Amino acid sequence: MEVMLSTGERIPLSNLYQDSKLVLVFLRHCGCVFSKDQVAQLRVHSALNVAFVMMSPPEQTAAFKENLRSPHTFLSDPDRALYKKLGLTNGGAKEMFGPKVWSRGFGAVLRGHFVGLPIGDPFQMPGVFAIEKDGEISWTYVSKDASDNPENKLIIEQLG
Repeated sequence: MEVMLSTGERIPLSNLYQDSKLVLVFLRHCGCVFSKDQVAQLRVHSALNVAFVMMSPPEQTAAFKENLRSPHTFLSDPDRALYKKLGLTNGGAKEMFGPKVWSRGFGAVLRGHFVGLPIGDPFQMPGVFAIEKDGEISWTYVSKDASDNPENKLIIEQLG
């Protein structure tokens, strides 16, 4: 499968895991506090083979990456083809606006992440997948709500 980098360049997805296991982190939208929070927490682990997937066009994806000073690879998937291929769907009212989401949102705001305009579908659910060098998906984390990002230690364990 071919993917688009935040630069607009298209490459085979396999290029990202041909040398080492990859953790593919699917974010929600550019204005999502939970997406910003997850990228900010993982940016200190610059040596990890992590790629973030966003549903925004390359220009907005690149701006998001730069704004959060992330050293990782970012993919632009405005048609959500990769989201759909891996079974990530939209959430409903409970997954977007439940009490846990509000509580975690408050925590993200306290860490300096503010809600912005969504670029893409604001009901898109996030998820994380570990892909082995042979292309096999060895670990899947499908979020239960908009705020449900796996802890860094789980992601780091997948690459260990």
